[in-house]
Amino acid sequence: MATKPLRILHCAMFSVNKYGANYYSGHTRLSNGFIRNGHFVYNFSYRDVAREEAPLGIKELGMKKMNKRFVETAERISADVVLLGHAEFIEAETLIEIKKRLPNCKIVMWWVDWWHNLVKYDAVMSRRMSLLDALFMTSEPDYVREQYAPTRDVDKFFFMPNSCDSSMDTGNAYDVAKPMHDVLFIGRSFGSRESLLAHLKQNMGDINLGLYGQGRKNFVTGHRYMELVANCRIGISFNRDNTMPLYTSNRMVHLAANGCLVLTPRTPHLEEIFSSDEVVYFDTVHDCEDKIRHYLAHPEEAVEIAKAGQKRAHTDYDARVISSMMLKKILN
Repeated sequence: MATKPLRILHCAMFSVNKYGANYYSGHTRLSNGFIRNGHFVYNFSYRDVAREEAPLGIKELGMKKMNKRFVETAERISADVVLLGHAEFIEAETLIEIKKRLPNCKIVMWWVDWWHNLVKYDAVMSRRMSLLDALFMTSEPDYVREQYAPTRDVDKFFFMPNSCDSSMDTGNAYDVAKPMHDVLFIGRSFGSRESLLAHLKQNMGDINLGLYGQGRKNFVTGHRYMELVANCRIGISFNRDNTMPLYTSNRMVHLAANGCLVLTPRTPHLEEIFSSDEVVYFDTVHDCEDKIRHYLAHPEEAVEIAKAGQKRAHTDYDARVISSMMLKKILN
């Protein structure tokens, strides 16, 4: 346990150049959680720095300089913890240099994407794993170790849920008298999602469907996104891969924390995160349709489950809770 405030250098894609489009992102939530727990956080937006340091603003040309600036930043603030949010452009040599200058500094990575993208950046990740003091992922660690061998080099490897934030997730969708949509889905259309979306469009034209994110015209970011998740009766959370134990996209907690009734496919061990009293699980696209129609016809049941899901999200998955858990695991 930390007995004094820590200095945390948080390296993630804070997207300064998007001017608020992703203000609700998981890395901002985590930084908020650490700060609210009394720690100092310096946010290092590695892609923006690479672009700023590059000739003509071409970020690929600024990678080497960005890595140098990262070491300088760690040393200048005398970081107790270097926290890497994906940070796929940070080289192993950079982390080695930080350890050399700050021997007591803990180097930690979190990863909220599916594990397949570790392979995408294997040239960096395979060399990074043995340098980490801890690794946190939104998938079951044993499963990831089976799939991606370099993660076996990390002694401290833990599951972390996606986090909510009481300053962002302020909605009570179950109380909205005139919802924007009866059913909301936000996400790209590929894989098994395509069959679900096709079924909804073909068979549920009688209800107010809100389908966003399948193309540029209906892509939503910024406060428009947060308005949607806080103003719809039912929200569908559907991962790109529903076979990974414990894995969900961050939209699931966004929907639950803002009082939507969440419908989601059964994913291995997901009921450890949200029970069937807190979200509604479905098995097939036809089952999904049946449950949508049931809960739209029985709003009192929908409200009861939505309230339970919201309570679970804000009680167990608030960024303060998640960041506190992370520090306990890192320091113990």
